[in-house]
Amino acid sequence: MSGPGDWRDLFVATDERGLRTLSEAAAKAVDSLDHASSGPRSSDTPSQLRERVRALEVCPVEGVALDRVLDEFGRVLWAHAVRPSHVASVAHLHPPSVVPAVVTELAISASNQSMDSWDQSPAATEMELHLMDFLARRLGLAEVASGVMTSGGTASNVLGLTLSRSWAAAKLGVDVLKAGLPPEARRWRLVTSDQAHFSVQRAAAQLGLGRDAVVNVATDRTGAMDVDALDATLSQLDEAGLVPIAISATAGTTDLGAIDPLAQIAERARRRGAWFHVDAAVAGAFVMSEALRPRLAGIEAADSVTIDFHKLWWQPFNASALVVRDVERFDLLRVRSDYLDRGDELDGMVNLVGRSLDTSRRFDAAKVVAALRTIGTSTFAEMIESLVELTVYAARRIEASEVLALVAPVSAVSVVFDAPGHDADELRRVQQGLLARGEMILGRTVIKGRAALKFTFMNPLATRADVDELIAVVTRGFVPG
Repeated sequence: MSGPGDWRDLFVATDERGLRTLSEAAAKAVDSLDHASSGPRSSDTPSQLRERVRALEVCPVEGVALDRVLDEFGRVLWAHAVRPSHVASVAHLHPPSVVPAVVTELAISASNQSMDSWDQSPAATEMELHLMDFLARRLGLAEVASGVMTSGGTASNVLGLTLSRSWAAAKLGVDVLKAGLPPEARRWRLVTSDQAHFSVQRAAAQLGLGRDAVVNVATDRTGAMDVDALDATLSQLDEAGLVPIAISATAGTTDLGAIDPLAQIAERARRRGAWFHVDAAVAGAFVMSEALRPRLAGIEAADSVTIDFHKLWWQPFNASALVVRDVERFDLLRVRSDYLDRGDELDGMVNLVGRSLDTSRRFDAAKVVAALRTIGTSTFAEMIESLVELTVYAARRIEASEVLALVAPVSAVSVVFDAPGHDADELRRVQQGLLARGEMILGRTVIKGRAALKFTFMNPLATRADVDELIAVVTRGFVPG
């Protein structure tokens, strides 16, 4: 039988031996990435990938040397992984990662801070709060604003809308977390656009309101919420005796990148006493650019804002945040616990579990701050502006095409297009063919019943020449030879 001495090198330690062991293992993990394919993905079929992966025994009776495990991962996993850094990986909001964030991930995992209570993450808690203050200032929110890191945009949106429900109940004198939904909740509605992220529907379902409580407002040709349609929708709700407790706007829709008219929506939410949430998972990074910031005018009036760092902030998954205009509103969801968040902590201690729907969380704020400190505001702005300019260029090239046509004007970093004369099945054939051959990861979607393809530009290293080649490759799919 083995003893503790034999297990020592399995665990992270910060003494000389432990750091040397970690450093050597990390170097070998980096070397395993050298197996990556030359394209955006390999051409292996699902059955071939399944066979490769299933050949690895998950937990053998006797452990395998780490060197071998890492080499196997290189050949079986990383050789066949998607490469977000490849210029032909343009389907999704799936960014290449910046080096400062990636290397900080190792320290995050090694230090293993748990972000639920201050006594498990003292300095880490202060860093997360510091990042939230930075975000609040960038968004133009008041000094009392703050936030919390989450696992993604869906989690942030659900958290923001959870607060809106508790806030609506509190105005009726009801603690919804204790007593449940009041009878008035049958009349509550969440208003959003027909291009909003599906997480609004998910939130309504989880909050006990039901997906039928989500009221979708028509959008214009850019994909942004139509204000006249919003006014008509609100009037219809009034006539039906229904109460909009929250209006959720989008700053960067998933397909078109459209930005709703935030200032106008904010005014209508304020006038009705509704919570104003902004899902800025996509375009929230525009606050880092003086040139692009005006596109988010009105976001400073939000009650809550979703920011996804693992989109146009180029962070590894997962890294998102919800920022709230008044930090005291987090008390609407706080549940005390005898072992964790007691309420009798020393002065200045903040237990972030009181702001989160999670308990244990990673210290993801560290990689975000490491990246931002390394990149700097000026370079960050240049990178995000270059992507927006590249998207405009791609749209112009498609407009000039004899084969392809724009489906909608561009708003952020997505270009949605089709091929007139070719039906949805032909678009699927082209998209799936490129994917199967490992040539391109191209997006495919439907916009108001119209089948379409999509470029999403997330890589600041991409050039106009790359865009020209992407368009040429897609065009050849419809006009072989």
